[in-house]
This record gives sequence, structure tokens and C-alpha cells, in this order.
Amino acid sequence: MTTAIRPLKIYRRHYCERQHRTYTAFARCVWRTAIWVRAFEPGDDLPYALVSNCRKPYLTGDQRTVSLWSSRENAERQEEWINRFGCGGGCYRVHEVIRLEMEL
Repeated sequence: MTTAIRPLKIYRRHYCERQHRTYTAFARCVWRTAIWVRAFEPGDDLPYALVSNCRKPYLTGDQRTVSLWSSRENAERQEEWINRFGCGGGCYRVHEVIRLEMEL
């Protein structure tokens, strides 16, 4: 049985004037008001972002969290896990994997 690969959103530009050197810096700039942006694997080549857009009723403001991964497979594996078990209290299962492409 083969599973269809779903298309991913790709973030290339976010309209700042900076030249980002790492995906972590790029993601922190894209989601500048996120609660946190963290690399979940070692290294600097982490072009896949798993974004949780869930809104917890006991918090205000941007409640987004972003984890960075080296491969689509790793990011989607983690997405399956948080879709199954939740990303914390008030999880609505609004998670997505996004491909980051920095312009050099």
C-alpha cells in the first residue's frame, strides 16, 4: 500500500531585510511572537518546521510553538505523535509541517 504524499506549505520570504544564517534564526524571525522556536535535532540543517497553532483558553496572545527538524519524515512522525496525544492542555490538533527555504 502506498500513501500519497501531501503537499507542504513552503515559507521562503517573510518580508524582513535580514540575511539569516540558520534555520533557527529564520524561524524565529518568521514566527517572532511564538511562545518558543526550538531545534529538536542537532545541527543547523533543520528545514522542516512543525508548527502548533492550538489556542489554550487559559493563555492570551500568540500561543504558537515551533519545532525544527532535519527531515520531513521526522517532522511528520512528531506531528502524528502530537496529533494523537496532544500538544498540551487545550490542544485542538491544529498542527502543520512547513518547509523552510532560506534565500541566500
